[in-house]
Order: sequence, then structure tokens, then C-alpha cells
Amino acid sequence: MASLTLKETLVRLRDGRLNARELCERCLARANKLSSLNMYISRTERGARQQAERADQCLHKSAGQEAKKALEGIPVAFKDNLCTRDAPTTCASRMLLDYRPPYDATMVSRMLDSGAVLVGKTNLDEFAMGSGSTDSIVGPVKNPWTLLFQKTPHRYRFRANQSGCCQLETSPKLSEDEVKVRRRGLHTSASRLSQSSTVLEPADQSGSGLQRLSFEDDSDWLVTGGSSGGSAAAVASGTALVAFGSDTGGSTRNPASYCGVVGLKPTYGLLSRHGLIPLVNSMDVPGIVTKTVEDAAIVLNTVAGHDVQDSTTVTDPYQPVQLDDRFSLEGVHIGIPKVKYSSSCCL
Repeated sequence: MASLTLKETLVRLRDGRLNARELCERCLARANKLSSLNMYISRTERGARQQAERADQCLHKSAGQEAKKALEGIPVAFKDNLCTRDAPTTCASRMLLDYRPPYDATMVSRMLDSGAVLVGKTNLDEFAMGSGSTDSIVGPVKNPWTLLFQKTPHRYRFRANQSGCCQLETSPKLSEDEVKVRRRGLHTSASRLSQSSTVLEPADQSGSGLQRLSFEDDSDWLVTGGSSGGSAAAVASGTALVAFGSDTGGSTRNPASYCGVVGLKPTYGLLSRHGLIPLVNSMDVPGIVTKTVEDAAIVLNTVAGHDVQDSTTVTDPYQPVQLDDRFSLEGVHIGIPKVKYSSSCCL
């Protein structure tokens, strides 16, 4: 089930092959099982179950006809710099550790109004200032691909010391055969990742509900990129079908590429920034993370449009994105520039 796309899941929910409560429980259980990846700062289990039950009631009433809400029963996660009235919003900072906003961000309210189920708030670089999701009050986010690919084929890797601080180390140089084997591991299908029974031991949780990562016997892992690493990891691991991040200079697209999912930075003004705690007001944009481009378009069409609470949103009526089913990448060429570095250059 964790390998299903958003579109496939919607079909199953609407035709009765799947119910929202079952889907919610599986996502919550998987998030708990994979908690030492540190994807979530907080999980909203009680509220998620209540929302899932309401979604099932709505789906039952609309059985045999078009669902009234676009994303009824779909599990969603939000980066912890998007305000949520019913959950803490910390920005991964000690400064906001106990902050509970009195309102929902527009992206949150539009998703909930569309029937989505909030499963948790995802980890990030503190105040979204970073590109690795390693600088958080609750520790770094670890890439879900770590579970299948414990040793990185790259020349450099992050290693956490006993105090929990991350540092970049040079790993032993691999032979060409070793690199090929490990690259093949990276191309393992997402369904195999979602079905993997190999997991890391759950991290301890404090009374505040914030998850904390233990580094004792677990120091070799892959980064997610950032600063929306928790959101990308949540979708890649199958603990949420949709996740929202924020993107200033790549903070949604970067971790999406690291985790093998789709990251969309919509044009500035297309999505409301109301309730998004800013890094750079003139550049910040809520970002969308999904498994496929088609899923991203579905979510974009659900949340885009003018917001009276954000004067920078476009006032023209939103025209939904329509993807051409005949679109093909056949014949498309990708150019990769050759870059030379001097022997004295440190990468």
C-alpha cells in the first residue's frame, strides 16, 4: 500500500477497496516503525484518526458518485514551519519549542478542507536555513534509502559523533565494481523500499512528543538534502502520500531529488504564504512533495489560487493544470557539463 501513488489511492478510496482509517493506521504505524529516520518533529495520531473517520463517513455517503472533496482520506504531512492550530509549530528551533499557533496556514486549511488527513509535522533545518536537514533541534533527518543502502558510494558522507553533531568525513575510496553494485542498490524500486522489513530501532520520545535521535550505534547514513528533508523523506518512505515543504532557493526540489520523489516549487504568488514562517519573504514559496508529477498537479489544483490574507498571491482566477496523457520523454536529451577541478580544490 505504501507504494501506491496519490491518484491510485484516490481511486481505491472512492470505489471502496480501501478505507481512510485503514490507510491512516498504516501510515502512522510505518512512521512509528521508521521513527529513527527522524522525519517527523511531531505526529498528530489522535487528530489523524478522527479526521480519517470523518473522511470514511463522507466517502460512504458519496459512494457510487463523484466524491465531494478532492483529497478525501489522503494522509498529508507539513513542514514544521507551516502554522497548525492543532499541533506545535517549532521551525526545528528551541525558540519555538512550545509554540502553538492560533490559526492554520492557508495551505494547511485548504488541504484539510479538501478532506486530507494530517499525520504530522516534518523535520527541517532550523528556520529552513540550510540544505541538508541536518541542523535541527531534534537532530538530522536520515534518508529512507539508508535502509537499503547502508554505505554511501560517494566520496564524502555525514557522520554523527557522540554529542549529536554532524560532520563531513571522507569515506574510503571504492573500487569501480563496488560503486556499480551500490549504484544498482540506489535504483531499487520504491515498492521494495516501502515493503522493506529492515528498520532502525525507534528513537526515544520525550514527554513533549518530539522525537529525538540516538547516535550511539547508528552513525552511517545518507542525507536527505534540505531544508524540507523531513517532507521528502515522509513521502519516500510511504508515511504520507503528500507533504508540504517550503522553497526559497531549492529547499523542496533539493531533498526531493535526494529521496527519489517529485518536488514542485510553484511560481511565486500561485500559492498563499499566509502562515508560512518566513526565511526570505520575497522568495519563499510553499512547496509540494509527491511520488509523481501527476500527483503534484492534483495537489496544486487543490490549493492554488488567490488568498485575501496574502497580498502577493495572484488575483486572476486560477486555471487548473491539465497534463497531456500523451506526453513522452522519448527523444529528449539531457546535457551534463564537464567540470574540471584542480588537484588542490577541496570538494
